[in-house]
Amino acid sequence: MISIFDKYVLKNLIAATWITAISLTMIVLLTQSIRFLELVISSDASSAYFAMMMGLAIPKFLEAILPIAFSIGIIFTCYRLILDREMIVMFAAGLSAFRLGRAFFIFALAMMAIQFMLSGWVSPIAVDKLQRLRGDIKSHYATLMFREGVFNSIGPDMTAYVEKRVGLNELKNLMIHDERGTLSTGKVTTILAKRGIVDISENAQRILVYDGTQYEYDPKNGTTNRLDFKRYSLDIPENTNTIGARWREPDERILPELFIDKDTAKGTDLKNYDEFIAEAHRRLSTPFLYISYTAISIGFLLLGSWNRRQQSGHIIKAGACIVLIQALYIVLYNESRDAILLSAGLYLLAIIPGLIALYYLYPNRHKVTPT
Repeated sequence: MISIFDKYVLKNLIAATWITAISLTMIVLLTQSIRFLELVISSDASSAYFAMMMGLAIPKFLEAILPIAFSIGIIFTCYRLILDREMIVMFAAGLSAFRLGRAFFIFALAMMAIQFMLSGWVSPIAVDKLQRLRGDIKSHYATLMFREGVFNSIGPDMTAYVEKRVGLNELKNLMIHDERGTLSTGKVTTILAKRGIVDISENAQRILVYDGTQYEYDPKNGTTNRLDFKRYSLDIPENTNTIGARWREPDERILPELFIDKDTAKGTDLKNYDEFIAEAHRRLSTPFLYISYTAISIGFLLLGSWNRRQQSGHIIKAGACIVLIQALYIVLYNESRDAILLSAGLYLLAIIPGLIALYYLYPNRHKVTPT
């Protein structure tokens, strides 16, 4: 049963952790937003696309930041409770160090569940949608090739002029001039139309023009042919703006999709099999870091003397241990992408430090000496 003291501690933990997490996420997001802003400006996309990309980037940043923010929240809350003598009062009432830390472990279990859902499903879905949105901007804003009021090069010796753009891919009062003869072999073609629609798919890109006139000049005999039309379709030469079929990276796939069958996997999936498995083990092992970080933090702060002058040293030790574990965890994950057997080390690194700290926190194993 959760006591009033546990509820009080949980309230402080939630506030400290999530304020820290949101603040750090916003700082990181602010630094990364420049890339999104450049893409939006260069593509002449609306501000809504910028807001959507920013929103979709948050889960990935939060996934990486949450363990550190959690550690900061744990250390800050525990230190403040000691500083305000609330821990001393509860200890005087007969609670052990393990019992004093119960609320911290309850919060750790809740954060484990959040991290598991975030890294297993929420973050990869958001990353996948973000990549698709960026590709959509790059490809569909190949209307980027049709800027208003200027002559745009849309292919070898092919020029287009657009008076006005409307919405995502609609053009008003446009002219397309083909000097090389791409549209009509051996002829110089000029198309004038009141309206056009840019249609870009994974396999091709074309423009549909309506209510216009096509002029074809044959340089061999010096004649010009005119054709009035209601609707006309013409292919746009391939360029770097089309994205084609894109291979989905491991961080764009939900957890079940990472466990691919090596016997049936083909192409790029088979080539990156070890990377898929390493990513899956990272997502499964990361939640265990919360228990270890909790045990380490309250172990340093609650065991031994509660002298105010010594608390800064305990905080430094706890922080150093957490930073060391996090750094080793990242290094081990990067190495496991090339050597899959090292993935087992992720679980050992995430679990063993916590078990050691829990051993020392176990009731009546050590005495707390408040001063």
